[in-house]
Amino acid sequence: MTLAGVLIPETKKAEIRSELSQLAKEFGKHDLHCNKLNHNQIVKLAQRISRMKIMLFGVISLKETLKGYADDINNNDKYYYNKNAQYLLERVAHFMELHSLTENQLSVVFEEGNFDYQKLRSLLSLCVRNPLKPATRRLAGRVNPSAIRACPKNGDPLLQLADVVAHALYRLVDDSPSTYEVKETRYISEMKARFFSEKDTGEIVGYGIFPVHYLRDIKADADVERFLRELRSK
Repeated sequence: MTLAGVLIPETKKAEIRSELSQLAKEFGKHDLHCNKLNHNQIVKLAQRISRMKIMLFGVISLKETLKGYADDINNNDKYYYNKNAQYLLERVAHFMELHSLTENQLSVVFEEGNFDYQKLRSLLSLCVRNPLKPATRRLAGRVNPSAIRACPKNGDPLLQLADVVAHALYRLVDDSPSTYEVKETRYISEMKARFFSEKDTGEIVGYGIFPVHYLRDIKADADVERFLRELRSK
């Protein structure tokens, strides 16, 4: 599973919506969801994203990595999604901590799907009350579980930004027969400057991209693991 989030300044939302709308018209599309775009169109969209004043975050997860938790949830896909959403929001909270931002400055919107968002809010509320890890402690005061909402897929063009990031991460680690062992690094490479990263080194893994729980755990092949290990935002 890959999940992605995009942090967008309120002052830039209208401008970015307009840019996405113009690009969709250029492509002759109603929207920019990746399942409707060809390779070159996704590359061009990624290049546009690289110039936007936004911050990208992503999670790459294998269900088996959750080990005991997977047993606790009886391998329920919806709970699995919620757990990875928690990890995603912890990355956002880390960025907010470094920039002294509070929950009053953050609006969290998920793309509406066949998931239980009330259970997600409950999970996050539990994490805030009883954080078990340092990353989870960052949620308190930075992510308000009760303020999380879901929006229909076509309800806001800004959701398309998270869609392309999640797609790029999925294509990076996809090892299905249809890939013919070709690893798609181009999309992430084009957007790397926009990923949350370590301030001095520009390192992205562990900051803007979180392989759950460690890079080795996602069982990517050697070339992809090396790509991610060496990935820098600058």
